[in-house]
Formats: sequence, structure tokens, C-alpha cells
Amino acid sequence: MTPSAWTRGAHPVPNPSPGSAVQRGNDRRGAHRARLAAQTVTVTVGGKLVDAVGSDVSLGGMRLMAARPARVGDEVSLVFFLDGDIVCGRGTVRWCARTVHDLFSFGVSFTAIEEDGQSLLARYCLGSVS
Repeated sequence: MTPSAWTRGAHPVPNPSPGSAVQRGNDRRGAHRARLAAQTVTVTVGGKLVDAVGSDVSLGGMRLMAARPARVGDEVSLVFFLDGDIVCGRGTVRWCARTVHDLFSFGVSFTAIEEDGQSLLARYCLGSVS
């Protein structure tokens, strides 16, 4: 893959430290999830744009809902706003499930976040902790 204007300046997302995941049932999240209020997210999956709604976000990833499914292992790019600031990143689909309303919910693990997006995510997630 050739670097583009979009990929220049992208910063890899650090992996959570071993043993840091929450161990309640099957929940193996490595970071606190902050709720999003019907946040629109533009996702590119397999070269196609997909409009999605984000329901929660963490430093490590995001849960999305869309009319089209994504396959586990798909590499995606995402663009969304947090508190008025744009966040661009890349990630990998980790799971996908059909909802009762015939939509698709899927989880994306971030692999890279552009520019100051990592600090925006940290500030947003920390601000949601009560």
C-alpha cells in the first residue's frame, strides 16, 4: 500500500497490556467504553462507503450499527466527530451480528488513528467516566 495524504501522520494504536481486559463473562474489552449519542460514522469497507451509527467508543475501538454487514477480518477506515473535532482512523472488524431489526452491529478494533485523534479519544473517554 502506498502512503497517501490520508495515511501520512497516522499513529499506531498501542495494544492493551496483557491481562488488562475486563473479565466479566465474555467481555474482554481492554478499555472503558464511552457512550455515543447516535454518532454518525462514515466507514469504508472493501472500498465501499457505508454510513453507520456509533454506539460506543474506547481508545481501542468502536461499536457500530449499519444496514450492511462487515466480515470479521475486514480492514476499514473510519471518520467521525467527537465534541466537534474530526477523528480519522483505521481498524479491523472483530465481530459482526444481525440485530432484531435486521441491521448489523459490529465491533472495530483500531489499528491507527490520525494526528491528534488519540488524545481526542482519551479526553472523550475519560470525560465519560462518572
